[in-house]
Amino acid sequence: MSDFKTRLKEEHEQLNDRVVKLQNYIESNDHFKTLDNENQSLLIIQLSSMKTYKETLDRRISILM
Repeated sequence: MSDFKTRLKEEHEQLNDRVVKLQNYIESNDHFKTLDNENQSLLIIQLSSMKTYKETLDRRISILM
């Protein structure tokens, strides 16, 4: 596999791991509930953005395969 494809897949795997961790934090961590509304909202926006980024990587990888 080319270096580019390898890097793209590694980036996707790392991002996916971060998405899962942030989603678990938001959904299951009591600490999240103690954050002020602005920080909660920002983390939710961040998660949404990360998911969009992940979907973009998914599509780029599928095009290369």
